[in-house]
Amino acid sequence: MRIDLHDGFYLSPVREGDQVAYVKHFRDKDITDRLHKVHHPYTEKDAENWVQSRIDAARKQPHETHFALRRADGFLIGGAGIVLNKNDGAAHRAELGYWLAKNYRGRGLASAAVRAVSQYAFQTFGLRRIEALPFAHNAASHRTLKKAGFKREGVLAAYHLKNGILQDACMYALVKTDERG
Repeated sequence: MRIDLHDGFYLSPVREGDQVAYVKHFRDKDITDRLHKVHHPYTEKDAENWVQSRIDAARKQPHETHFALRRADGFLIGGAGIVLNKNDGAAHRAELGYWLAKNYRGRGLASAAVRAVSQYAFQTFGLRRIEALPFAHNAASHRTLKKAGFKREGVLAAYHLKNGILQDACMYALVKTDERG
């Protein structure tokens, strides 16, 4: 599966060999500090475990939920994915997460990836709502979400625990308004 963005950049599933890119990018504490579930230092073992978990999930799931953002030569430079929130066995909403290596920021890639993954998720999983919960201090992520059509709904005090510190989050959502009941 491949989702083309622009200028040769595209989304595809995480694959064997991506470990090198994950370790390279996640050595940058500025990136890991902005991700809820990625710690620093990020090790080769962490990358091996993540890539293997995505390969295993792809074998078990009928549809992909996490994508690698790649340059034209296939090298991983970012990622975007969703976690489905299932109630009574079915999901009507999901949480979106994403990241992008520093050298590729300012090109519209993050917002393009967020839009593409959101469209894919609405169509593939029949979702009604996609949420994103960036740290309140992450202004760049807020801009990315707004460019992708997400609306800010509020602030969640002491929502994320990162490096032993409780941090506020902002709730952003993209709602399929034509499907509200």
